[in-house]
Amino acid sequence: MEIRGRTAVVSGGASGIGRSICLALARKGANIVVADIDEAGGEETVRLVGEAGAQAAFRRCDVTKTEDLEGTFAFALERFGSLDIVCNNAGIGERQDLFEDETREFERVIAIDLTAVIDATRLAVRAMRARGGGVIVNTASMGGLLPMPNNPVYAAAKAGVVNFTRSLAHLREQWNIRVNAICPSYTDTPLVRQAGEERVKEVAAILGGILDPDFVAEGVVELVEDDSRAGAIMRVTVQKGRDYAKEVRPF
Repeated sequence: MEIRGRTAVVSGGASGIGRSICLALARKGANIVVADIDEAGGEETVRLVGEAGAQAAFRRCDVTKTEDLEGTFAFALERFGSLDIVCNNAGIGERQDLFEDETREFERVIAIDLTAVIDATRLAVRAMRARGGGVIVNTASMGGLLPMPNNPVYAAAKAGVVNFTRSLAHLREQWNIRVNAICPSYTDTPLVRQAGEERVKEVAAILGGILDPDFVAEGVVELVEDDSRAGAIMRVTVQKGRDYAKEVRPF
């Protein structure tokens, strides 16, 4: 897909990978709807998109609420006249030990990291098929491909995103809608930094480095632009220091 002149909705666009996706698409000439519950961060992303020479607007959106998702897609259509790209990027991690979790935090992890992706994709497909097609990119994780003993529910949710995405490859032929997913490894985001500086250093040492969110966003742009990709899963990892590698695994 040619990105210039298109309209993209990016959930979780107020910070981290979401902000980088917004800016990467903006530099390619897209109009951006920044969807998030963080108004201050969202407005900052809007400002940065403007500095990049593109148009943007913030829309408050709790991805666990269908009415918010519907309202966000309707807002994109009203504000910019189209809905061409949807990046389901909003996500959270586990902060409690699953077996000591009395608050059932794991249910919220599943609600945001998996159920909301399914719901947003369902609604985006409805809107896109009426307009002749579009592209959806879901942010999964290497944790969706590999075991994560410290974050088992997060890993389960992301694995669900991976296979959900793979299962929608047929939409390219059916409605000209391509659904792909990106699986970054440990990435330098506010969510990751919540674990503490020592933990970040520890994991980065094990993995050989930590990803820059801008590099992940480059992968998203590739998945949007490459019309041959449908049901594709892109791994984004660090190899030997800060030598980044992207690899698309076929359906």
